[in-house]
Amino acid sequence: MALATQQSVQHGRTRLEVELEFVQCLANPFYLNYLAHTKVLDDERFIKYIEYLEYFREPEYSKLLTYPVYSLQALTLLKEPRFRADIANPGLAQEMMQDMVQDMVQSFPPSTSNAPAVTKEVEATTTTTANGTDSQQNGTSSN
Repeated sequence: MALATQQSVQHGRTRLEVELEFVQCLANPFYLNYLAHTKVLDDERFIKYIEYLEYFREPEYSKLLTYPVYSLQALTLLKEPRFRADIANPGLAQEMMQDMVQDMVQSFPPSTSNAPAVTKEVEATTTTTANGTDSQQNGTSSN
């Protein structure tokens, strides 16, 4: 599949642009959780679409991904029936997000003095997202 052969799909965007955006969205575990809850992951057409999107593993396409490791890992995981069932659990999505944040924080250069503060802020945000509440906003504290 050559980049030059991509046809215009919608709103002046090429098919490649639409598929690139979708594959990048797959890097978000909470989006995967949403897809599970809407039963999209149960649709055989979705499984075939995931197979089709494997072309993003080719270097000419993977270089276009903002988070290639997480996007491509999601493509692999979504082929597994057990993962498609398990990701409906918000706890799994939360755990995956925390692992991603930890990986990103560890990639900070050692001279970055605010990396621990960023980690705590992001963990607080992801906990709020997963639980629907924020312990610091509602007056309680885990300290």
